[in-house]
Amino acid sequence: MKKVLSLVCGAMLAGMPLFAQESQVKNNWQNGSLEQDGVYGAEIDRALDFLKGKKAKHRPVVALIGAGIDLEHEALKDNLWTNPKEKADGKDNDKNGLVDDIHGWNFIGGKDGSVMERSMMEGDREWLRLKDKYADLIFDGKDFYKYENGNRVKVVPPADKAEYDYFMRLLREQNSRLGSTYAGYVFANENCRYGKIFFDRMRQMFPGKEKYSYDDFKAANPVESIDIKRDSLEAIAYSMISMHMGMYEGMLKQRGKKLDDLSFFFDYYENGKNIAKAKDNWEKAKNASGDDGRREIVGDDPYDINDRVYGNNVHLLSNSTGGTLAAGVIAGKRGVEGRNNPICENAEIMTLNVINTAGEPCLKDMALAIRYAVEHGADVILCGLRQTVYPAAQRAWVEESLKLAEEKGVLVIFTVTEYSVDLGEYTFYPNRDMTTPGLTNLMVVAPSDEKGNPFLKSDFGDEEVDLFAPASNVFSTYMGDAYRAGSGAFVSGAVVAGVAALIKAYYPSLTGSQIRALLNENVTSREGVEVEKMFLSGRDLKQDVYLFDELCLSGGIVNAYKAVIAADALAKQGGGAHR
Repeated sequence: MKKVLSLVCGAMLAGMPLFAQESQVKNNWQNGSLEQDGVYGAEIDRALDFLKGKKAKHRPVVALIGAGIDLEHEALKDNLWTNPKEKADGKDNDKNGLVDDIHGWNFIGGKDGSVMERSMMEGDREWLRLKDKYADLIFDGKDFYKYENGNRVKVVPPADKAEYDYFMRLLREQNSRLGSTYAGYVFANENCRYGKIFFDRMRQMFPGKEKYSYDDFKAANPVESIDIKRDSLEAIAYSMISMHMGMYEGMLKQRGKKLDDLSFFFDYYENGKNIAKAKDNWEKAKNASGDDGRREIVGDDPYDINDRVYGNNVHLLSNSTGGTLAAGVIAGKRGVEGRNNPICENAEIMTLNVINTAGEPCLKDMALAIRYAVEHGADVILCGLRQTVYPAAQRAWVEESLKLAEEKGVLVIFTVTEYSVDLGEYTFYPNRDMTTPGLTNLMVVAPSDEKGNPFLKSDFGDEEVDLFAPASNVFSTYMGDAYRAGSGAFVSGAVVAGVAALIKAYYPSLTGSQIRALLNENVTSREGVEVEKMFLSGRDLKQDVYLFDELCLSGGIVNAYKAVIAADALAKQGGGAHR
């Protein structure tokens, strides 16, 4: 992982749908084909023509792990999964500890019906977990120090070096904005200490001056005179103070002036105003995102996987637009005038909430949501939430749930983020290689448009992404019995989940691993086609031309028609295994 994490720490829901009005789109293009309709759809209409006369043998269950759906939407209410062992009577009828989990469960809710509005970033959660141990330590390459009552004090090195190194990686790789802000506060003491040293050198070199300039500062403290091996902290302090002055001088240059009076900087660093400012920045950051209310609202221990009885059955959240759209792409009644045309009419939607308006899901919630879906009969699981920080203990919980899904024949679909990341260089979780041997039932899907082009900003990887799928202006269900078009990576996952559910409906003996193989081996091929793509280089976004097969494993776009024909042939050969 590199500094892509500074981007990842932005809104995780960037891949969720952006909605447009109906008049702006051609309805249901995602169901079409290049041959019949001139668009790179998923060839769903052709698949349905092939299946005419065949009887669906199974009503597939698709679990949506995300931010909930509008359960009362007119086009969805007949396609909701219902827990056969539970009643809406305020009792835990199925004895699983979850009261009235009729259509799924909300893992970010409280017993009183309240819901967490946002989740923290995983990097911030980890940094806070270890803050009291390591956040105040300063290392100069040889010894450890901390400030006590404004005085620099030498302290013993951390007893657990591996844990300390992990903590520092959270900062170096910019996984925690909270941690970076607090580190700025801690290091402000060093800037104050070294600022006095730098200014004293300058005064000794240029004694008796009434005003000192930025040029004087640089002449008295040349970069080449700083011995990083001797004192790395001096180099860091010099860089930060010099950068501060340089930015100020840049503003003056726009007005035709130079920085020829350092009075502000003397006052700022020598009198400790920089420390007060850094502390204020930290307090603001802590108040803004240092607590997501989980302890007060949910009340569980997020680091204890055995603490499983928590949450509520509230499914309509502030950010349920994405889940509502996905549900409408996958399931519901086809051919109704003015409505969406879902892929698998008889599919049932199970909803499992792990996140709301912002942040990243708690990995315990993710693990338990996957496990809930598997244990309650889901055939397909769709989740658009991938992230880069996966602490070892919590990662093991997710791995166990994904292995269970593989054993039970469940297909698990994740969608990429839209940060232009080459996934061969940056690791996001979950992924197929997080277990040994690798997972055969886990798909990673990326978005494409009507012309068969990848979204410019979507992540990509010739081994890490399975295939692309329609995700631009897809018409579907919206909150409050409305219908609109949405775009985004999560839409591509919904299309693939719908196709997988369609296969499962007619060929229920096929496992998730087999369906993944069928989908990858029967795409609309774009192999050898040059397409434009943005990619992250360091901290900069650049654009270049790629071959489509350099962007995903299959080299193409999901094709329901080809996949259904292949599934039919495999089933006739006796392929597939009953769960």
